[in-house]
Amino acid sequence: MENEQDTSKCLGKLERCYNTLHYFRTCIDSYLYEPSTMALFETKAYLKDKIGKLAAANETLLNYLKRTNELLPDQYQSVNFYIKETAALESDVMEYTHKSRKSIKILIQ
Repeated sequence: MENEQDTSKCLGKLERCYNTLHYFRTCIDSYLYEPSTMALFETKAYLKDKIGKLAAANETLLNYLKRTNELLPDQYQSVNFYIKETAALESDVMEYTHKSRKSIKILIQ
């Protein structure tokens, strides 16, 4: 019973991470955050790549956990890793959106 609860908790956390990553991708692709400098172009490319890789790995683990009710210790560690990586990515995305909005304001003035 405890393993089933852990599996369902991990599924919930992974689904939230996946939805967050989808939101990040939508945000990065928005015209509101178009890069205006070379550094912002590079940051956008880096973020898109990291979001893509993290979302793919997250989705693979999510699909596996949906198919089986088994949660191995390695998978539990992977879930925690993806949660931490998503949180770290959130600060990177927020920093990028802040910088790109700031550069738009400078261009307008």
